[in-house]
Amino acid sequence: MSTPPGPLLPTEPPRPTDPLVATPQTLSVPLPGASVEHPTRNRLLAGILALLVLHACAVAAALIVPLLLALLISLMLAPSVRWFCRWRMPRPLSVVVVMLVALLLSSALIGGLIGPASSWAAQVPKSIARMEMAVSGLRSPLREASKASEQIDQLTNLDSGGNRTQKTQDVAPSRLTQMLKATPGALTSLVLTLLLILIFLLHGEKLLRKLVELAPALRLKKEIVLATRSAQHELSRYMISITAINGMLGGLTALALWALGVDNPLLWGGVAAILNFVPFVGPMVTAALLLVVGFAQFATPLAALCVPGVFLVLNTIEGQLLTPLVVGRRLALDPVMVFLALMLFGWLWGVAGLLMALPLLTCLRIVAQRWPGSNTLARLLGE
Repeated sequence: MSTPPGPLLPTEPPRPTDPLVATPQTLSVPLPGASVEHPTRNRLLAGILALLVLHACAVAAALIVPLLLALLISLMLAPSVRWFCRWRMPRPLSVVVVMLVALLLSSALIGGLIGPASSWAAQVPKSIARMEMAVSGLRSPLREASKASEQIDQLTNLDSGGNRTQKTQDVAPSRLTQMLKATPGALTSLVLTLLLILIFLLHGEKLLRKLVELAPALRLKKEIVLATRSAQHELSRYMISITAINGMLGGLTALALWALGVDNPLLWGGVAAILNFVPFVGPMVTAALLLVVGFAQFATPLAALCVPGVFLVLNTIEGQLLTPLVVGRRLALDPVMVFLALMLFGWLWGVAGLLMALPLLTCLRIVAQRWPGSNTLARLLGE
């Protein structure tokens, strides 16, 4: 007796004929009215936003430069304020004491450099004349070439017809007039910077607590507090370390110049310490100034070249040995990023931007290392 054959199993799933039935294929198709992300459009919008931010930073330099400078200085002075607070001194009194001490030291340093700087400015023509005598042997071929070019110009301009052009000379304002015009702006920036430093030191902790309260989750609040505390500690330590290293470089430079018999060694030690905050450009400017000082002080070229040579040796030791040993490789910056930061901040804010470029870039890397989700930026800025 034979059994009836069983039902045949389907070899493929049935295809729905109803257009309202949803399948994975139909779910992946966007609806006609839905918005679609365009990567190219997003990049263009980000580029436009970056250009607008740069333009705003350049226009508002009178406000942004004092703000950033006050932020950096307050980070340097914050450990001293906390130290006084540990000794049961009220915070407002601690801030006032720290700011008065910093102002007295800065005024004494600037006042000690003004007198030697003015006396050196009177010796600049003498040093330039000695430099011209030292390179007079190299100028003779250039004179012959200039004479030949003048003869060629005379031959090619024979058809000028004796036409004479009248030249007008614009009288530029004197240096005193320029200084008087710039004095109100400089005093305004100085007062604004001091007020911002006072506000940051007095109310920085309260501002941090308010920012933490805006975080939605408790875990995020803890991460923000830990990242901010650690970044503030490392920033203050970095700024103090760099300031101490530059001060040591300035002191050793002054000592070496005094041993060589250079006049006003403290002036050039202070110049070397201040300009060393600007990588690449600062040491080159210092070496050029010391070259002029050497030719003003000594008659022989070899003795004159020893003045910038000593500084270059000390600067190389500081850059290759002392700074990596004290600061550490963890805070080392990529040289390309440092050079780009110098170009950008120097273009935006001039000399103040050059002085603040390295501290600001280091601050950005420290915050990126500690802030959640910013490891890519930290790796980009580091070596």
